[in-house]
Amino acid sequence: MSVERSEPSLQNPTGEEKKDDIEDLPSQDQLKNAAKIPIFDVEGKELDFGDLFSTPDSEGKKRILVIFIRHFFCGNCQSYLHALSKSISSTDSLPAGTTLAIVGCGSHTIIPMYAKETACPFPIYSDPSRRLFDILGMSRSLSLGESTPDYIQQSVLASTVKGISQILKRIPAGDGLKGGDIKQIGGEFLFEVQGSVLEPVWCHRMRNTRDHTEVPALRRVLGLDSD
Repeated sequence: MSVERSEPSLQNPTGEEKKDDIEDLPSQDQLKNAAKIPIFDVEGKELDFGDLFSTPDSEGKKRILVIFIRHFFCGNCQSYLHALSKSISSTDSLPAGTTLAIVGCGSHTIIPMYAKETACPFPIYSDPSRRLFDILGMSRSLSLGESTPDYIQQSVLASTVKGISQILKRIPAGDGLKGGDIKQIGGEFLFEVQGSVLEPVWCHRMRNTRDHTEVPALRRVLGLDSD
């Protein structure tokens, strides 16, 4: 799969003119390396990250939004995906030719619980090596940031207690301590693909544990809503 780089015309969907909001798109080398990284689906089947972008030339241009989350017991990310799933309830709710996928950093065995907890209708994958997160420039932090985003409707204490409860419930299954690196933070990346050509068009990397792109802004990035 070849990679092309485009101008980041959607870099600032919130409409705010802040230099710090501008993100560097993944480079050609980064995407080539990322495409080779193995990920796992809900059944534990291994595939390369690049397989998510495979599409016949006859299908025309496609878009895929990949949301990288924190560990599978993170209440903040669970709140985010729950809010996202309420706003975009299925693939049919997305613009034509657009798909969405989630990538976490824990064991694939926790994905069924995570999907049920968040009511997420989109495919969820795991990258327990965290190599994708590293290659695409995502960082590690435990900072909560300075403000609470709209997608979080519970206190830090309630979120923490919920996560601990989920961990304890998974102990009998043997994966209670396999939710992923608690310091790893994620982000959102939008790609366009046509045949073998992959092109990054927008991205946002989290700066703290509560820094996913707000759902209304993400809807604008996808073209579901206008400014």
